Amino acid sequence: MNKGTRTSCIALALLLGSGALSSQAAALEVHRQITGPFTAISDVTKSCLQCHLPEAVAVLQSTHWTWVRQHNVNGGNTLSGKKDSLTGFAIDVASNPSRCMGCHVGSARPAVDIDAPAPEMVDCLVCHDTTGVYRQTGQGVPGDHTRGELEQMARNVGSPSPANCKKCHFADCGLPAVDPQSGAARPGNVTEMPDIHMDRTAAPFSCQDCHPQRSGHGLPGKIQLRDNHSSAEQGCAACHGDAPHAIDQLNQHVATISCRTCHIPQYAQKSPRVLSWNWLMTGRTNRLYQNRPHGRNLVRDENGFTSAARLEPVYLWDDGGDMAYTRGQRIRPQELTYLLRPSERSPASKIAPFRVIYGTQLYDTKYRYLISPLLQPTGSSLFPGSNWDTVARQGMQALVLPYSGQYAFATTAALRRINHGVVAGDKALGCLDCHGSTSRMDWKELGYDQDPWSGIAPVNKENEGLEPDSDQVPATPLQPVKESVIPPGFSF
Repeated sequence: MNKGTRTSCIALALLLGSGALSSQAAALEVHRQITGPFTAISDVTKSCLQCHLPEAVAVLQSTHWTWVRQHNVNGGNTLSGKKDSLTGFAIDVASNPSRCMGCHVGSARPAVDIDAPAPEMVDCLVCHDTTGVYRQTGQGVPGDHTRGELEQMARNVGSPSPANCKKCHFADCGLPAVDPQSGAARPGNVTEMPDIHMDRTAAPFSCQDCHPQRSGHGLPGKIQLRDNHSSAEQGCAACHGDAPHAIDQLNQHVATISCRTCHIPQYAQKSPRVLSWNWLMTGRTNRLYQNRPHGRNLVRDENGFTSAARLEPVYLWDDGGDMAYTRGQRIRPQELTYLLRPSERSPASKIAPFRVIYGTQLYDTKYRYLISPLLQPTGSSLFPGSNWDTVARQGMQALVLPYSGQYAFATTAALRRINHGVVAGDKALGCLDCHGSTSRMDWKELGYDQDPWSGIAPVNKENEGLEPDSDQVPATPLQPVKESVIPPGFSF
């Protein structure tokens, strides 16, 4: 620790002890005294460590570094996450670091070794830059900054804002925010995520307001305020209460319907999201754009990605658990393979909104499992030349699974929760958006014979098929949504 920094830290302690300044103001004053020279982001981190080593150590143990967390997957609680997940088109992150590590908090990504953590490898600026100067390349790697820019950022670090979090959390794989060819912002894929909770003119919240840092820089990395939690202190009820509506019938919805279902009427409101990735289209299509009043949306690109904006969610039962495709899992090629979907309905499940991403991708015809490809590490083309045998052989070698040399293409789908994009109450779904002839709900998909607003309670089929004197134990019945009373004034 140099003399200037040591003096600053002592001054900070005195200020905090005397109460002369608030902790935030004191910290900002100390930061303004930071001096370089800085030639890289890692140099800024080394300066931060002189006072903030415990915070960096906590980051190394967090999910933002390890990319795993405790989660309910395939019926059991286990450590899982991006590090070993194959729910993104069966692509192995460890085998494709230059494509997949752009959202890591390491200052040397993609070269950083997740399994060999070191405090000086943490990128403090990606979360704490308040100047907006911090920039990334098209693959998310920290860009080159001048000495003056690095000093400016170091002297103005502060609490993370939504803009910091959006750099990674609202990015969509396949649609980088920066065009790899031109280096310019890619049309229609800005990091903006419309949400009333992040609208500076409506409710200037930070992400930490809803994702509390109960362990400081440990950053649990999971939604701690999930709205299907049984406790009133959790989820939307933590701020809005158990009965936020003036109409009792709407308040009754809370028992079986997620708040997000009505209050996120669409996703990709302003920026397109990936709908599908067809590997067979690689190099066989020109870019296709949709004209918009203020620019263009890229609908299909040369890699076979198809995207769109302003999409209606699909609605499924959700209790927070996942069913996920795992390494070496056999598929039925003639059927749709789900890479990710919510667990089967349980008593804790609620109807919630999801986005769907379809894939047409390689599988091994002998072993009948999906092939994890090796992507081209740089450039705009992910599969240059479309040499599928080479892509498959190299990818499976990196995944340490046998490859028979025989491949074909299968269809896949991933169902991902939609948690952001909340709108004000007057823009939320109305009764006839979900019920009646214009309903967006697929009631049969949800397990009902008819729209529950028909006046007849839905048929519960849990015990169907058992003989009258059967020794079989019937399954625990799941209560249907009861909407037998239609408010006056509505007609179908």
